[in-house]
Amino acid sequence: MSKANRNKGRKSARLQEIRGSQNFLTSRRLLERIVRKSTITEKDIVVEIGTGKGHLTEVLCRKAGFVYSVEIDRPLYERATQRLKSVNNVKLICGDFMRYGLPKRGNYKVFANIPFYLTTDIVRKLTEDSHPPSEIWLVMEKGAAKRFMGVPKETKYSLSLKRRWKLDIAYYFSREDFHPKPSVDSVLLHFFR
Repeated sequence: MSKANRNKGRKSARLQEIRGSQNFLTSRRLLERIVRKSTITEKDIVVEIGTGKGHLTEVLCRKAGFVYSVEIDRPLYERATQRLKSVNNVKLICGDFMRYGLPKRGNYKVFANIPFYLTTDIVRKLTEDSHPPSEIWLVMEKGAAKRFMGVPKETKYSLSLKRRWKLDIAYYFSREDFHPKPSVDSVLLHFFR
């Protein structure tokens, strides 16, 4: 098997994992509520991980100065591109966020509803980057959020996070807020320096 075919096979497997672990938020009222909980203003650049169907992206664009949104799934990317075609403060990127380079200068924030199976990888990428965001809001599984916060007990990783970041749960979701409905409880975890 050629290297190109092996890479294509790995990308396809990764995409299937992401599709199987993604739970969408589509209620405009709920999306507006959670974005209002952030400090995002029209002066901010925001990076979104996973454009999905574009529902959250649309709300972020109404609040932020500019949004960069990265989506690995080509059909979702194309659907969001159609949905957001009249929005002029967004750049949609079809690609893998784990291979996407974060901004190297300037202030930016991250707001995303992430695939749960990539939670630790995404948190590490964002918090350990040489030029990390000023603030991060991630929708994630509640158990993972508590582990990052060191609840009920501190870990080596939770202590290392706390050297540079403060963490708090900004919102508790109902499982019915998502489709498909996840089998775990979810929260919006806020990281700030």
